[in-house]
Amino acid sequence: DLVPIMQAVLRREDRHSRRKEHFWVAGLRSDSRIMYIELVSLGSATAAIVNPIEVYRLAIVNKSHEIILVHNHIDGTLGASKSDQEITGMLMKGGELLGIEILDHLIISENGYFSFLEEGLMGYVEPGETGEN
Repeated sequence: DLVPIMQAVLRREDRHSRRKEHFWVAGLRSDSRIMYIELVSLGSATAAIVNPIEVYRLAIVNKSHEIILVHNHIDGTLGASKSDQEITGMLMKGGELLGIEILDHLIISENGYFSFLEEGLMGYVEPGETGEN
């Protein structure tokens, strides 16, 4: 299970780094075991800028056809913001072009998690279609 692994990674960060949003990508083997976990963005207190090239780089090199996105909200909020939904939709569209499937997008805190898959949010979301204001 990826959630406890990522929570342990987050807890190992120093106090200063824990006050920043992190965005990781976990690449999976064909048997669904974790092949790699890579930090692709270390952002600010409110956002992490995600570069699609960095998200897919190791998946392409390692021939991983499935990935899971993981990031944290430093305020501990466990829910998907409009921005979270839009970046997930954009990355899913890119993955379709590359033949790499995003299985889930997890938002973690030290004490819990939110799963796009479990909440039915893994469909492609066009910007502005999230229903949020």
